[in-house]
Amino acid sequence: MDGVEITNADVAAARRAWQRAVAGGASEARTCLLYDDLRRVISAQAQQMADDFRLRRSREA
Repeated sequence: MDGVEITNADVAAARRAWQRAVAGGASEARTCLLYDDLRRVISAQAQQMADDFRLRRSREA
């Protein structure tokens, strides 16, 4: 695989950062920024998983 690999630990870290911001009363702007980061990390991991699946499947054909 080329590029950056998104791990479950990356997703968990982004989720914790967002949750801490919400629980800690961070500004709405900060909370929204961290939520957007979390959404992007989850999306990137999902895309990575789909790409890996397609690659493995094409090798089996």
